[in-house]
Amino acid sequence: MSDIGVTLTQETVGINARHALVLTQSLFFSSLLICFVINHTPTAELDGISFYGVYGPTILILIAGFTIAAAGLWRTAQYFALTGAPVFSVVGLRILSLGLFALLLSPFNRGTFLDWAHMVTGVTMSLIQLGIVILILRMRRSALSLTGFAIQLLGGIIGALSLPDWNFNYLLQGETLFEIGFGLCLIQWTFEIQSRQ
Repeated sequence: MSDIGVTLTQETVGINARHALVLTQSLFFSSLLICFVINHTPTAELDGISFYGVYGPTILILIAGFTIAAAGLWRTAQYFALTGAPVFSVVGLRILSLGLFALLLSPFNRGTFLDWAHMVTGVTMSLIQLGIVILILRMRRSALSLTGFAIQLLGGIIGALSLPDWNFNYLLQGETLFEIGFGLCLIQWTFEIQSRQ
């Protein structure tokens, strides 16, 4: 039942969730691409996506991208809640939505406390994303979801290796791959929803 009293079919919910995800994820990655075109220096590679939240010319672009992504994740959580999706995925998507704003409000370059707050928020969000994907894979495996999971794992490994001071400065690439993999898995779940007639 939707919030306006109309009963939605699983097919409609799946299609609506997919449209929300594809649109908002496309806009998020477009904003990230614009940020990358503006600055793709080694500093951006070292500091990751968060660099664009503290670099003057890209701050507003990243804020817009994060806001759009947060709205898409929140809306997707609402759709998932209508389908009997695991509670962790619904709550997790809402936490991720709010976490994007927490990342923006804790600039990593403004002292030790904010740096640690930013890192803890980012790692927590990554673990939640990984948990959601594992739940999705337990319910339905497909070529798209397994590909998304592989991309997410590759990005996670690259990101994790980039965090310590080991002169492996590919955090931006790792985070981007991780988010692409996560998005693919969420989109795959919308097909699962649609097929549950």
